[in-house]
Amino acid sequence: MPPSTLSRHAIPRVDREPMLRAVLFDAGLTLIRSITPASAVALEALADLNLVVAPESAASAMRRADHHLTRIWHHGDWWASEAAVRSLFIGAYQVGLRTLPGVGADEALVDRLAELIYTKYHDIRHWAPFPDVLPTLDALRAAGVTMGVVSDWGHGLETILLELELADYFAFLVISSRLGIAKPEPGVFEMALGRIGVPPAHAVYVGDTYLKDVLGARAAGLTPVLLDRSGHGPPADCLAVRELTDLLGLVGV
Repeated sequence: MPPSTLSRHAIPRVDREPMLRAVLFDAGLTLIRSITPASAVALEALADLNLVVAPESAASAMRRADHHLTRIWHHGDWWASEAAVRSLFIGAYQVGLRTLPGVGADEALVDRLAELIYTKYHDIRHWAPFPDVLPTLDALRAAGVTMGVVSDWGHGLETILLELELADYFAFLVISSRLGIAKPEPGVFEMALGRIGVPPAHAVYVGDTYLKDVLGARAAGLTPVLLDRSGHGPPADCLAVRELTDLLGLVGV
């Protein structure tokens, strides 16, 4: 990653010339997050099949699944189709479930459980917006800024945003699995701005990853803003914020 040219504690504002007209957001870990531990979802799926597993065993299996997912999801064309998204997550769950005592030796059962866990994660009770999301969106809307979502996600994102009562804030929703291409391809961002007729120089994109969000937005001509909620991310050559509400001062709202 390139060396930092900006302080995370003294962040300059986005240049208001040309005037800001649109702010685009990533979804996962930017606007919304899963609030249910993967082990709890796995235990629920096991209970549906009348299977009893020690909670610590389920937690260990799902940590292995999460490690596998974290290692591969940034690389490859996982987000360009619904089938690929399903394969990404179900494959990761299978990796973890194969280590689960009383389950892992039965490949058909592993497959069934992995599918069930994936399906359960579409339930709205497992998702919530971050606390700083609504204040940020309300302020941007009051300032007349057009907003949209550009996200690497499966088809279920639209329903999640609707049920979380976030969808009305956005003029458009661009989901990689529906578009057929994923970040950091510039075409994802170009498609989004084309829907509202805003030139890239008048738009900001906010996301939590450098490779997909910062480099993708920059390649398409938008101003990227990296959201680093932990404050422990490596230095980056872009604007960065710790909380989404920090964006408001950055863009002069």
